[in-house]
Amino acid sequence: MTMKPLSLLVLGSVLICAGAAAQDAAKPIAAVNGVAIEQQALDQAVQQAAKQGNQDTPQLRQRLRDQLIARELFLQQAKKRNLETDPQVLAVVEEAKKNAMIQRYLKEAIQPRPVSEQELQEQYEKAKAKLGPKEYKLRVIQVATQAKANDLRARLKKGESFAELAQSESLSPSAQRSGELEWVSFKVPAQEGETGRLPLAIAQAAEKLPKGKISEPITVKDMWWLVKVEDVRPTHVPTFEEARPSLSNAMNGRELERATHELVQKLYKEATITQ
Repeated sequence: MTMKPLSLLVLGSVLICAGAAAQDAAKPIAAVNGVAIEQQALDQAVQQAAKQGNQDTPQLRQRLRDQLIARELFLQQAKKRNLETDPQVLAVVEEAKKNAMIQRYLKEAIQPRPVSEQELQEQYEKAKAKLGPKEYKLRVIQVATQAKANDLRARLKKGESFAELAQSESLSPSAQRSGELEWVSFKVPAQEGETGRLPLAIAQAAEKLPKGKISEPITVKDMWWLVKVEDVRPTHVPTFEEARPSLSNAMNGRELERATHELVQKLYKEATITQ
């Protein structure tokens, strides 16, 4: 594995917790003008670096040790300039304190209901039932007018790249991915509400288009779309165990969102809020 470069800029994120080393940790790794840097600080920095894809090696530890020492030197110089009382510093500290208080409160106040194994199984069966025999890989371009859609389709017929036009011309968030959408499967003929989150008109176009072909302009809610079928394959139906992690994340996420919404509504009712 190639080691990712580490610079002093990493101090702001990788080493943010370095000042929290416990007094009873192992022997300090260094003392900077009499201030000890504890082993725990280095261990935490190594853990953060590992999350970013770096291997725990002696070279990495030496580099992080040097950065911890540099951090302490910077901190000591800042204290000499009395920056502990600087208004900008105090504002950051106060904001961080508020955020920490909010997170601590939410952890106690929001207790989402755990999603049961039966609910996961039921959701899996519902999702599986909505799958069709094929999966479609689509690219799309979204524009504001039919004239623009016609113009782009004419340029595509002359050989311009769909992906490049999607990136430069599309109003859809998928423009950042050159118009590419995730693989999607739905029963055919496509029916409203059972199109894998695609607008019905786009799903209907996708099921009829041969691979590599581009649709005529399609209107959806006052916007105009061009659709290209990049690829088609038989639908892969994951087993319950394969799908379980993503299902669990999605359903627990929705439950957390529901519980959070309930808390916000409760607090709104109890509060006095004026314009």
